[in-house]
Order: sequence, then C-alpha cells, then structure tokens
Amino acid sequence: MNHSGDSAGVPQAADLPLSFTNLRLVPQEMLDARVETIKSLQEGENETYLLVKDVPTGEHYLHYAVRHLNLAAGGAEEEFHHLMFLEHDDVIALALGAQEFVYPEHWNKPYLRNGPYGGFVWYDPAGASEESAQFEAIAEEIRAKLQAFRREGRGGTEDVLRLMDDVDRMFRPKPSKEDPSPDQ
Repeated sequence: MNHSGDSAGVPQAADLPLSFTNLRLVPQEMLDARVETIKSLQEGENETYLLVKDVPTGEHYLHYAVRHLNLAAGGAEEEFHHLMFLEHDDVIALALGAQEFVYPEHWNKPYLRNGPYGGFVWYDPAGASEESAQFEAIAEEIRAKLQAFRREGRGGTEDVLRLMDDVDRMFRPKPSKEDPSPDQ
C-alpha cells in the first residue's frame, strides 16, 4: 500500500474500500470479487437465502436469490438476486435463527437488486409503496369515471375522446404553485 505522506502506516481514505451503500450501481464483477457466503439460512428448489459478507468492508447482507421461468420468453430460466444491508444486531439474530427474513414481507428497507445489465442498483420499497398508493387512487378514480360513463349511457366518439383525455390528465405531474400550467 502506498501511504504517501504517512509515515505512521495509517491507511488513508483512498486506501479504504468503498461500501456498496455508497454506490448507485454495483457491478456484478465487484460483488463476485468481494462477497463471500457466511451461512445458508434457507435453500429451496427456487429460492435461497444466504447471510453474506463484503470481505473488504466487513459489512453483512442478506442475499435472496430466486429462480423463475419466464413463459413469455419461451420458458427461459431467469435468476434474480437481492442484497439487503444488515446492521450488526440483525446479523446476529439471523445467524441464530431468531429473525424473520422472507422476501418481500421482511424487506422493508432499501436493498440492492440485479437488473438486465449485469449490475445491482438500490431499490427502496418505501418509495414503491407510496407510488403504489398513488396509482391505486388513480385506478379507483378511473373505475368511478367508467361507471359514470356507462350509467349515463355515453358512448359516442366525442364522449370516448373526452373520457380518455380525462384519464390522461390523471397521470400528468401536478404543477407547482411557482409554475402554473395552462392545462388546469
């Protein structure tokens, strides 16, 4: 190790490994080189849970792997991997079998998940639930509009176009107070 300007042999910040939690995209090659399995928590035909460690940083993660047959792609087998950062107490509890870890019920904090381009990105399930609630509210509003549309016996071309425009408007971002939109 080169410790330029450091005669005491204390590692400099540049010498310390970067935590996965500080990266937006974690390449598969980096995970392969740095992560080792500590303990198998559960193995099934299509799902596996492992306690793993990032050796250079000492950080632990819960690794969930699932095998899936994509029928739309002619039965091609796909594998998905998720890695959730664990605090010290969680590591001990999992190692002793005293903590639940089943996906997705117990994956309620940000975790890494792999994608089609060979890397892992952070996914925040809290953000997904907020978005899901927003889309559920829009879906309910669309159902109400469709029921009213049928009840009123509308069905002409102009009526349908007006309904579709109303639905499109639901998905547009809400304008801020500083930037009023003429479309309100």
